[in-house]
Amino acid sequence: MPWIRRRARQAKSAGERLPDLEFLALVRASLEEYAPGVTRGAVLRGNSLSSPSGWAVGVAPPHHGGGHHYDLVAMPDVGVQPDVPCFMDCVVAMSGDPRQAANAWVRTAGACMLELLDRREGFADHAGPEHERGVPGWYSIISGAAGFGFDADENRRMQTAVLDANVLHRIADTFTADLESPFFNGAKIFYGGRPGAMQAEIRINGERHETASAAMTALDLPEPKVFTTVRYFALLLPVPDGGGEPSYPPGRLNGPVTEGLD
Repeated sequence: MPWIRRRARQAKSAGERLPDLEFLALVRASLEEYAPGVTRGAVLRGNSLSSPSGWAVGVAPPHHGGGHHYDLVAMPDVGVQPDVPCFMDCVVAMSGDPRQAANAWVRTAGACMLELLDRREGFADHAGPEHERGVPGWYSIISGAAGFGFDADENRRMQTAVLDANVLHRIADTFTADLESPFFNGAKIFYGGRPGAMQAEIRINGERHETASAAMTALDLPEPKVFTTVRYFALLLPVPDGGGEPSYPPGRLNGPVTEGLD
């Protein structure tokens, strides 16, 4: 697959990012903890984690970020050929622990991938184009928020604050013109830092969206008392002609990921 290129393996040293397969092993463990049975039969090969149910997750070459930064590409169904629909997200091990980064991805972007195939709102919420928490003109699958920082109470407080701010709905007009995929578009919402130095960021299909990020900054979200980061993820799908819920993959509503999860 052209977006996954093998990098020359280098010797590990303290503080360096894990090799692709070692990080994906953490992703697999976190997925299994989050949704027992979902990784049954999944194999690590090259720099991807592939399930016999048809989904796969790969590590892409890093194009921004530091040594604890991982770019992940999710493919909900590799059977859709020749161009496999995918969405990208990036995670950072803020504390230097890559397990934290794997968990952050699984509980946000990974949850959206599972929900896209399962469609029973067990992993993420659904919002139609007219919903008060949705994105006008699009069908949304929206994860919960994951918070990481120095204080558990502050994590929870900031998670609640970011979700209550209803960010995507309020700033939708700044980015919807740039949603181009006929299958699904990925949107990451990030808010984090220390008091007086907070960063608000929206990434659309893996790229920082400057206008949307500025609009999120203007929402004047509350600041934490100590270093805290919050993120959540959404998949935005085109609404079918005539309305209703989109079917993905085409012609199938409930994907094979549901097997073994009941």
